[in-house]
Amino acid sequence: MNRRHTGTAAVAKIPRWLFGGNIVGYARAAQLKLRPVDAPEFRWRIETLERYERRTAHLVERIEIAGPGAPARWEALNRLPASRVGNTVPPALVAGLRRKLVEDTAEDDVLSKLNWLHASMTFAEDDQFIEAACSAFESLGGANTTEGVPLFPDLAASFIRFDQALTWRAGLARVLVRIEEEPALLNTRPEQTDDQMAFGSATGILTDLSLTRDAYLAPLFLCHSPFIWAIVGARQQGVMVYSLGRPIRGREAVAAELIQQFMPAGPASFAGCPPFTAAQMATTLAWWVKQLNELLSLVTDPATYTDQTGEYSPRRQFEAQLSFEQAGRRIQAVLAHQRDQSTRQVLAFAALDTLEGLGLVNFEQAVQLTKAEKVLDRLGALLPLEVAEVLLPSARRAVNALRECQDGFLRNSYVSGGQVALPHKNGQQRVVTVEQATGQYLRVLRNAHHGFGGQNDAGRRRDEVLLMSHSGNIPNDLVLLPYLYWLHALADPQILHRTLAPRR
Repeated sequence: MNRRHTGTAAVAKIPRWLFGGNIVGYARAAQLKLRPVDAPEFRWRIETLERYERRTAHLVERIEIAGPGAPARWEALNRLPASRVGNTVPPALVAGLRRKLVEDTAEDDVLSKLNWLHASMTFAEDDQFIEAACSAFESLGGANTTEGVPLFPDLAASFIRFDQALTWRAGLARVLVRIEEEPALLNTRPEQTDDQMAFGSATGILTDLSLTRDAYLAPLFLCHSPFIWAIVGARQQGVMVYSLGRPIRGREAVAAELIQQFMPAGPASFAGCPPFTAAQMATTLAWWVKQLNELLSLVTDPATYTDQTGEYSPRRQFEAQLSFEQAGRRIQAVLAHQRDQSTRQVLAFAALDTLEGLGLVNFEQAVQLTKAEKVLDRLGALLPLEVAEVLLPSARRAVNALRECQDGFLRNSYVSGGQVALPHKNGQQRVVTVEQATGQYLRVLRNAHHGFGGQNDAGRRRDEVLLMSHSGNIPNDLVLLPYLYWLHALADPQILHRTLAPRR
């Protein structure tokens, strides 16, 4: 008798040669529980350890080194595993960078020194990392204003550790996708070459999971862009984070590099950073890591991608991992590209498209004010109060910008009394609210990456009227909409869980 699949495990064919023929060793490294179902047919039952043991995943953790005003405990970093790949940056290049950013700059050039702190943590060898991290912490703690007042009196330090199990889990999907295309590989592992990985599919667009972690952490550190509140350094084992205890400006009014003279000037002014305390920053960082741990457990769990019989779809996991990382990268780019509003708008629309591909939000709904307000209200209920104080201001700005976008409709024969009459495909006119018309107008802008004019179909006249009826003045903060929906998924990972099952 067939048992109904409970959704906690997946069944898949796994080649005997995996992990050098040590499948049990692979399971241990990937934090998975593997049990044979049909050994002659290579079939195994796969379950994550966190599900099997009914506990929280151990994939991402925050190691507190020093709280605000507290002494540092650098010994907490002694248990970090060794880097998997040696440092490829020549020591002479690192030394030259230090001379340029530290020794050859003015004493009050804080930006150069902060850039060096970031680089020094990234380029340090394993046996030098703790020393480099300690030196960076002392440098930040010793920085003073011209009046001799400490710049960062509430400085804190943490290390966000990403377990290697994440990489092994992601790699399994990549291996099985190729085997699906080339079934003979189930019995024989392909030969490794000097210039190519045997199973290197999409490794160039899935690097943040195993290297920089920007896609997963940058939206947090940039949540009040152009203000920042942390200095970070990526390591293979995770990310070193120095919480400054207060926000500082991350962008200057004038160009810092010559090439920026050829970039758009960006907004003439931007919203000030809301006040939040060092304690709130620490609470928010801990909350973000906790939620990210749960979310990545879900994204890398083979059971997330099973049909009703429990059969695993590695292709669906492969695609979902790529999409999830792409969404984070695009949101990072939106938040970081402060000067180029046109590029930010393109990136924001692209991020919304990626979130739609993940099933998190439909583009048509995402640009509807009613939907955005509901998500914002739910976030207010989901987030702890101290976390909401840090993370919600930018989400509110996104919703307010969507509301302001409705004010761009011009009074004409199509627009009147909060309504817009749009040509319909049957030759009649359809009267919609300004809110609905705003969503349709933003869709026109999203589709315009192919150029304005669109296809000569039933919707062309509607789009022509929308373009004629709106001023085109789009509030700068509209680009924060993807951040709103990303935050929603982080606050409630089950939203993503419901969308990632294999397509029927």
